[in-house]
Amino acid sequence: MKSKRLLIFLILLSSATLAQQKAAFQKTATGLEYRIYHKGGKIKPVAGDLIKTILVYTNHKDSIIYDSRISRPENVFELLAPTFKGSLEEGMLMMAIGDSAIFKVNADSVYAKTFKQPRPAYVKKGSKLTFRIKLLGIKTKESIDKRTPEEIEKDNEARRLAEPKLIQDFITLNKIEAQASETGLYFIERQAGSGPGITKESKVKIIYNCTTLDGAVIDTQTNPIEIDMAIGKITKGMEEGLLKMSMGSKATLIIPSNLAFGKRKISSVLPYTTLIYDLEVIEVN
Repeated sequence: MKSKRLLIFLILLSSATLAQQKAAFQKTATGLEYRIYHKGGKIKPVAGDLIKTILVYTNHKDSIIYDSRISRPENVFELLAPTFKGSLEEGMLMMAIGDSAIFKVNADSVYAKTFKQPRPAYVKKGSKLTFRIKLLGIKTKESIDKRTPEEIEKDNEARRLAEPKLIQDFITLNKIEAQASETGLYFIERQAGSGPGITKESKVKIIYNCTTLDGAVIDTQTNPIEIDMAIGKITKGMEEGLLKMSMGSKATLIIPSNLAFGKRKISSVLPYTTLIYDLEVIEVN
């Protein structure tokens, strides 16, 4: 009898603990689940600010997908307006400097509307991603360019040194079996072509989606654009990848910065940024 009573007590205790954990999360009117640990800060970001964070997010199995402490020494990015109802941006706009928070966000919406890329196989359809964030600082777009040349050089050097490990972490996480070429390009064929191959004299039409390793969208072309291979107005990595393709083929290119923009800052692309292109060849002439 004592054993039975003990079992009932443990079940009730476990249920109460789970209920408390569940109750600890609040929910916005848009359905965003959150828990914010306030540190007394009052300064909050607005859309368009550059924010510095520690950011970790996991899938439904609590497996780490991204950890800025390992992947990105200077984790500064532009805070966008909410990309959908219940988005991560909505949650970060609620934070103040010094706050730590946990957000649970619909994974399908994150990949489709925020990351603008297909949901990977290791993220279950209909599940939620759990984001753990600490907001370290806020800078306006104007103030970020007021860094001294020495500070800029220091940041760039940190990015250069971190890039090889970032690429390897991405390769490991996504279980990519393709090997890098001599130049460092990773070419992952998604669909073999059935038409003419691309040469250095070809004119090709392609569509593509370009992101960084952490999923930030750089450029998307859903309407075919023409590239004249003979003119050479594309990055070395893009050229090398296209020369492996033919009409109708689809591929993913992981282009290290030495084959992309290197130490230059191009628009929102920071120096020493690896680019990922998911592209399809529509036409070859």
